[in-house]
Amino acid sequence: MSKKNKNRSKQAARISAKQHQEQNLTAAEQDAEKYGDVLFSATYFLDEKSADNAAALYGGGRTRDLCLVLLVVGIVMLVTNFVLGFNLAIFLIALVLAVSGATASGNWKSVTMWALMGTNLGDSKEDLNRHNVVTADEVIVEGPGAEVLRLPLHELRRVRHDEHGCLAMFGKARVAYFPASQMSVSRLRELEQFLEEAAR
Repeated sequence: MSKKNKNRSKQAARISAKQHQEQNLTAAEQDAEKYGDVLFSATYFLDEKSADNAAALYGGGRTRDLCLVLLVVGIVMLVTNFVLGFNLAIFLIALVLAVSGATASGNWKSVTMWALMGTNLGDSKEDLNRHNVVTADEVIVEGPGAEVLRLPLHELRRVRHDEHGCLAMFGKARVAYFPASQMSVSRLRELEQFLEEAAR
């Protein structure tokens, strides 16, 4: 065997060993290698149940209350319009408010799912695998595909959580969802506390 062939075979062996070593790294080791000191991580498949749970968190809070207020204000305006004398402009405004509020309140699950699909969680209907990593200064969302979204913690706006998971909202339709099924209860509570502190 010539010297040139020996060098090639040694180089091929080194490359093969390196690839084998990379394949044997655990997910935590890979995250640490890519992102440094990892505080929390979760890998999940965005199935219908996870999407429903995330949508409930995304649409929770005062938004639904606003729809109910629109409904009540619209009805009050309609009644007032008929009692005090008919005015077409007020009637139309009241009708639009009442119908909008009733429609949104009655179809709240669909409204929140539609809104959630407008975020980075709904970017792909084919690749639904997600991997979230939390470091001391950012949340990294891997997926769909090879996409990596880095969300600095100083941009964190709101954190909502329930027994199904935790949703961190960064504004501009950027969210990170951590399903409870992929984390222990204590780790999920620690994550919620960490994110709530960061959102202040």
